[in-house]
This record gives sequence, C-alpha cells and structure tokens, in this order.
Amino acid sequence: MDHASVATQPVQSDAAGTARREARARLLGRALLVIAALFVVVRALPILTFPLGNDQGAYLMIGQGLLQGKQLYRDLMDTKPPGIFIVYAGIAKLVGRVMWSAAAADILLLLIISLFLYCFSERYLGRAGAAVAVMVHASMHADMRYFWIAQPETFQVACVLAGYWLMMRRGRWSRVACFAAGLLVGCGCWLKYNAVAFLPFLLFLPYLDTSGLDRKPPKLSLSISWRSWLAKAAFLATGLAAAIGVVLAWILIQGAWPAMIEGQFGVVPRYAAMAVQRRPHYLLSAFARTNYSLGVWNLLALLAAILVGRLRRDLKRFAPLFLAALMSYAAVAMQLRFHDYYFQTCYPFFAVIWGYLAVSIYEGSRALARNFSQRGWRLAAGLVWVVFAEAVFWPLPDEFNKLTMGYEELREWRTDHETFYAGYPNQLPFEYLGAELQVVDFLEKNAKPADGLYIWGTRGVIYYLTGHIPPTRFHANLGLMSPWCPDSWRAELMRDLRNTQPRFIVVARHDALPMITYVNLDSETFLKRFPELETFIARNYRSVADFETFVVYRRE
Repeated sequence: MDHASVATQPVQSDAAGTARREARARLLGRALLVIAALFVVVRALPILTFPLGNDQGAYLMIGQGLLQGKQLYRDLMDTKPPGIFIVYAGIAKLVGRVMWSAAAADILLLLIISLFLYCFSERYLGRAGAAVAVMVHASMHADMRYFWIAQPETFQVACVLAGYWLMMRRGRWSRVACFAAGLLVGCGCWLKYNAVAFLPFLLFLPYLDTSGLDRKPPKLSLSISWRSWLAKAAFLATGLAAAIGVVLAWILIQGAWPAMIEGQFGVVPRYAAMAVQRRPHYLLSAFARTNYSLGVWNLLALLAAILVGRLRRDLKRFAPLFLAALMSYAAVAMQLRFHDYYFQTCYPFFAVIWGYLAVSIYEGSRALARNFSQRGWRLAAGLVWVVFAEAVFWPLPDEFNKLTMGYEELREWRTDHETFYAGYPNQLPFEYLGAELQVVDFLEKNAKPADGLYIWGTRGVIYYLTGHIPPTRFHANLGLMSPWCPDSWRAELMRDLRNTQPRFIVVARHDALPMITYVNLDSETFLKRFPELETFIARNYRSVADFETFVVYRRE
C-alpha cells in the first residue's frame, strides 16, 4: 500500500505542476487582454486630430448630397462603388459638418476591428498571441497618415473579420449567422469589388483542418462534413446575393443605372488598364510599391514566420495565418494599382504574423531555458530570459515617442481646431488645408448654399464644410483632365454650368496629380487645354479673392 502511494506521488506532483502552469498561462492571457484593450484605446485617441483628406471630403460631400435627395452616378459621379458613399451619408448625418468626422468613424472602426481580430487570432495563437496581434495592428493603424482614415479598405476588413466570426458560430442560429456573413461580404463588395478575394477566407478557413500538414505526406481536410459545408456556403451565398440585389434595385429605382454602367464598366476599366499600360516596368513597380507600403519589417516577419513554421513543424497553426495574409494581399493586387491605403486590408493579417512570431519566440525561449535548467546551467537559463526581455523591450521606446507626439498634437488640437488644421504637418503635396479653410471662411461670409458653387479642382472638403452641392455631377476634375475620361463629360460639364450659372467658381492651383490624371498640369494650367471653361469663366466671372492655391471667382 505504501509502495503504491509512493509510486503515484510523482504523478500527483506532475499534475499539480501542470495545473499551476495552466493557471499562470490563463492569468497571463487575461492580463495581456486587458493591456491590449487599453493600448488600443490609448493609441487610437490621437487619430481624432486627423483632418479630412481629399478622398474623405469627397465621400462626405456625396453622402451629404444623397441625404438631400441627389442620386449617385446620375447627379454625383464617382468611380468607386456605392457602398462607401452610403456609409459616409450616415457619418454626415450623425456627426455633421466638422473636420474630425472621418477620424471619429476611423477610431470606432479600429475598436471593432480589434475585437474581431482578437477572436480570429485567439483560435490559432491563444489569448497571449491574440493580444499581441491586436496591439501590433493598433500601432500600425495609428501610424498611418490622415488621408488613409476610414477608407473603403478599413470598412472591408471590419466586414470580413466580423463575417469570419459569424461563420464560426455553432448551434441553431448558425445558418442565420452564415446568411449575415454573406450580407457583410456583399457590403464589402459594394465598398470595393476586390472583397471577393476574401470569399475563401470565409468559406474555407473557419472549417479547415490543418492538423495533418505536419505529417508525411501532408494532408489538408475540412473539420465538418461536405454536406454541412455546402449548407453553410449556400446561406452565405444567399446573403451575398441579397446585399447585392438590394443596392442594385435601389440604383435601378432611382434611374441611375445608365450612369452607373457608364462609370463602373466603361470608365473604370480604362482607368485600371492604364496602370499597366503607362508603366513599362509594371511588375518592378508593383514590387517596389509593396515593399514601400507594407514595409521591410513586415516582409521580413513573414519570411521569418515561414521558416519558423517549417522548422518547428508548426504548419497546423501557421498555415491558416499565412493563407489569410495571402488573400489580403490578393485583394490589393487585383486592383492593379498599389496606392498606400490599399494595403490596409493586409495590416491586420500581418499583425497576426507578428503575434505568431511572438508566441513562437516565447515558446522557444521557455523550452531552451527549461533545457538549460535541467542540465544545471542556471546562468544560461537566466540569460535566455534576459534576451527575451530585450526583444520585448525593443519596440517600446519608439512606441512611447509616438504616443508622446500624438498626445501633444491632441492637446494642440483641443486648444484651437482651426489653427491646428491650417498648420497640419505632413500634408500631401497637392493638399493645402490652410488655404482650404480660408476659402471656406470666405464662402461662409459671402455665399449662401442657394447661390451655387463650382470648384475646378478636387477639393470635396470645401463643398462639405460650406454645405454646397456642386451644380454638376462632376464634383472633381481628375477624370475631366485625364485621357481615360470620355469627351462627352467635358461637354456635359459646360452644359451644366451654362444652365445653372453658379455664383462662385473656385479654381485650384498646384494640385497636379499625374499618377491618376496622367497629365502633369495643375487645375489652373489645364484650363489652357479646356478653352470652353476658360472662356466661360473669363466672360462671366471676376476674381474676388486669391488664397495662393485657390482663386475665387464671382459671377458678374
């Protein structure tokens, strides 16, 4: 009896030790979750100081027009799908005409993305790894520049991650959840059509059994039966079709179908094709833009994670994360252009790669330290944890400096919004916030919304802040200046201006954007190539204000 009790004693000790280790791991995971939540909030608040960029101003202006009964494409033309304008109509309605409206929406988006990114990451990395992924993504997101905020890609990521969470639901409401996930994918497609790249992410990744990838031969299968999978896929497809059908019906009922077909299936393909045709070394350019926008460290992290996953025979965990990152990059590449903000679809999934590396390094350090301790090399075991602590400390000084600068800007912004925006640092070379605000101030003092305002430029922010809606559907002149624009658009613009006779016309200067227009001229200089508009202004208007980058004309 005594012999049996002695024999079982080590087993009890091992069980107790395992229980203590698991309890410590749970406590660490919960602590990291709280830290991650606080970090996201603290990192997000300085975003509130970001002003409206050119894109956000256009979204808000069109959204404002939709609230006033205007119809997209027919009354307000743009080359993007309708989703982003519908969303911004809601933002304009809720927040009003303020410069920080898009920033407030972006903060809310970051919080939503962080929640669903944690749910996605925890399945593969546990609580600690998921918390690291959330913090890394919050840092990436908060480091962006003002013209990236609340872009369609950010809304897409929120839709996709929420859809993944819904596809993971079990129980009696699982089919309803799959239908709701399809609705979210449909919303993502109406934000930008490239959301279709994430369909495999929702259809397969939640049910992918990767446990056989580390065996010989590797094996990949579904964790549910094909019959169950087909039922879930059918409900997702139904939700997707419903989301697409509702918006198409709205466009048809409003009579905007011909204008949408012209823009989305006539002009947009020509615009996209020029990205390849006008670049003799397109593939090299695509690689350079990827390297610039994702950053060398993210690409090195991906390479390191591939090596770690292969060497540790850990493809069970790593393969789904790699596939998610690959799909996110496919969503960028299928647009043919590689603008900076397109890569926002990639950042959450590259943050998960960093989370995987952090977990792998921790697990490797723990195993190495345990091995040294078992050999009696206590100093070596301690040094392992010193090196690990150095790796943890490495990004902290830079994060502290960014937080300090962000909260200093937040303090200045709270003191005087207008002065802060007028002198906002790191503006795009073709955006002049100080001059914009001068034009807004002039128009608020000298014009009424009923007077009519047309801006020969791309400054939707002026329309939005003054409450004006352009007298023509061509609110921006990028298409009108470019070779991918139909000639009929310029004739239509002149017809609209002659019919409406807006009291004020604003002409922009120093706003050349050749990467989109393929013309190395600013708006004012391009008037020489558009004599009809130049003559119309010269005969009917006189200059009443000059704000360096904008000239304001008033009708005689």
